[in-house]
Formats: sequence, structure tokens, C-alpha cells
Amino acid sequence: MWRVILSFLIAGTSMTVTADSLHAAGLRDSDRTYPMDRTHWQMSPPIGWAGRVEGVATFARDEGIPTGTMKLNEGVATLSEGTFAQGQIDLDIKPLGYNDAGIIFRRRGDDDGEFVYVRANPDCPAAQDCVQYAPVTHGLMGWNIYPNYQASAPINATGWNHLTIRVAGDRMQVFVNHAAEPVLTVARLLGLTSQGGIALKGPAVYANLIVQSGPPVMVAAAAPAAAPGLLTNWLAAPPTANPTPLTVSIADVPPDGAWQSIAVEPTGLVNLGRTFGAAHAPSVSVGWLKAVIDSSAPRRAFLHAGFAMQVVVFVNGQPVYRGNNPYYPEEARLSPGGRIGFDNALIPIDLKRGHNEIVLAVGNDWRADPPERHPSHYGWAAEARIDDDPSNPGS
Repeated sequence: MWRVILSFLIAGTSMTVTADSLHAAGLRDSDRTYPMDRTHWQMSPPIGWAGRVEGVATFARDEGIPTGTMKLNEGVATLSEGTFAQGQIDLDIKPLGYNDAGIIFRRRGDDDGEFVYVRANPDCPAAQDCVQYAPVTHGLMGWNIYPNYQASAPINATGWNHLTIRVAGDRMQVFVNHAAEPVLTVARLLGLTSQGGIALKGPAVYANLIVQSGPPVMVAAAAPAAAPGLLTNWLAAPPTANPTPLTVSIADVPPDGAWQSIAVEPTGLVNLGRTFGAAHAPSVSVGWLKAVIDSSAPRRAFLHAGFAMQVVVFVNGQPVYRGNNPYYPEEARLSPGGRIGFDNALIPIDLKRGHNEIVLAVGNDWRADPPERHPSHYGWAAEARIDDDPSNPGS
């Protein structure tokens, strides 16, 4: 384990990190500062979610930074040594545009890791997407299925910013520009790895990366409350290839023997990409979820459903909803902004007395319109809650 420490850059000036200053900050000789040079950084080949080109970088000794800078115009650069599990990562970042530029830690190959990134929105800190977190699982980057892991922050869209990332076990906090309070707290990291390498994603200029080992000091934070009426007793069946997910019928539902338990997050989210991912669904496919609702009497209820990217909902063998939630084209995005949320769909359903079977067929088609159909590189998931009052937002 190690902690990464970057030189501090504020308002266009730099503060040189020396051995004495590291010791004054409580860092040990075993903590590592990683220079920005070709010896320590390797350009990664094209990665689906991170762009279609090999990493492109230039290295320089400028702005008074003794360990140098790396201008990563696009793609991903991988640190050539070290393993990170928990501790503190410090780095300086100068965004080069409104893109998801940041750091991937606990990285295993190109397909798994934890991604913390900034979006250089000129409206920061008022904007709500200045700092974000998303797990990368089986090659899918889940930004669209975790809208709760984004926050406003005082990000300088055209200058240097200092990030501090503290990781204790599966808990993470992100601090911006030396603030005492975190702008983002993640109660449980959602990737598949407990340790791994470090990589940086462009477009941005990076400097002063420092990694420190050992459990860091965390700031107390309250856990968010779960929405009422969550469906959490889901079973899953392996995905089936289907180039047009919205056309599935009851005849396509897997047989009884195909279903198995699947992890459900405390928020009610079922992350199909965490279980199946790109390796299990290399073409446009449908993932299957099934739950049972018990009702003491016949009644009309309302299903609040969130999904990425398409869904067909069956209740007791009958299709009751078909929906598409793409990010492109922009005009087709469902609230909130083409990302998952319980307000993606409000579906009236008629429940009978006793057991009621809910089946979701969840598609992973990135655009759902030819000729650009391909499986999404991003989150593939669904969530649902049931309510007798359609006006109850539950969050």
C-alpha cells in the first residue's frame, strides 16, 4: 500500500515538496512521490469507456515543479510501479476541457478500478457535477448509474486544482483545494478490487502525485436514508443477446432453472455490469431480473423504475411498460439527464392477492437506433420501488 503526494499548486504558483516539508506534514520516508516522466508512466492502449485512442502525453519541467508535469491530451497513462489499497492520494490537476479527467486507483488491467474525476464546468462550484466517482467493473464505467456520487466543488476550470483522496477500507472521501471538509463521501466503494495500480485519464495536466500508506483520518459523515418501498429480493438470469432489447416478449423470459441470487445495493440498485459486464455481454444484450411482491388483497400500485439503458417490465406475465433511457440523442434522455433514477418511469400496476411476479428485461444498447448500435461502455443496471401513492417521490 502507498500514498501518493503531489506538489501543491495554488493560484498558478507551486510549492516545492521537499523531504523536510513531507516530514512536517506527517509523511514517512516510505511514502512516495511519483515524478511525471516516461520512466514512471506508460501510455495505455485504447479502452472502451476511456476513449478510442492510445494515451497521448507530453512531459515537461515547468512552472517550478521539480517532479515535472504530464500533459495527457487524451486516453489513459498508467503508473509503472506500486500498489494502492488504502491511504491518501494527493495530486494536482489542471483540466483541459469539460471531460471526465481524473485518477483510477485499485486498478486491475483495463477493466476494473475506482475512478474519481472532475468536470471543468465553468459554473463550478454551483454546478452539481464538479467532482464525481464511479466504479469500473468488467470494463463498464458506471457514471450513469450513480448520480448520487457527484458534488459541487470549487474547481478551477482553467487552472490548477489540488485533490486529496482518502481511502479507509471501502470508505472514501474527496477533498478539493485543501478544504477541511470533503466535497464527496462514498460510504462503500463499489469496484471489484481491494487493491491495485494507479492510472490517470485525460484531458488534463497532472503534477505532484504523492501516495501515502496506512488508514487515513476520515471526517464523520451521516449515511443517506434509503427510499421507502424498495424491491430488494431480486433474482437474475444470465444475459441473452438481443440486438433490439425493446422487442422482447414474455416468450423470451428465461426458464425457472436459470435464475440465481444477485447483489442488491443499500439504495436498491442492481448493478448488472458488476455481475456480468462486457465480457459476458459482448454484443447488445438483455439482462434479466425477477422479484416477487406479496399483496394481501387485489390493488392498484405504482412502480417507480430506474434503468440503464432500456427496460421492458412484465407483471404476472403481461408487458406493462417499454422504455428507453439513452444519453444520446440528448432529447431522448429521461430525467435525471439520461441517468438512472426512480423517476425514469412511473408505472401503474395491478396486483392480485398473493404472489405477484415482476420481471425486468434490461437492455445495454448504447443508442438504440441504427446504425450505431453497440453495447454500452457505461453502467448497466435497474432499480425499483413500489408505492400506493404515485405522488410520493421516495427520496
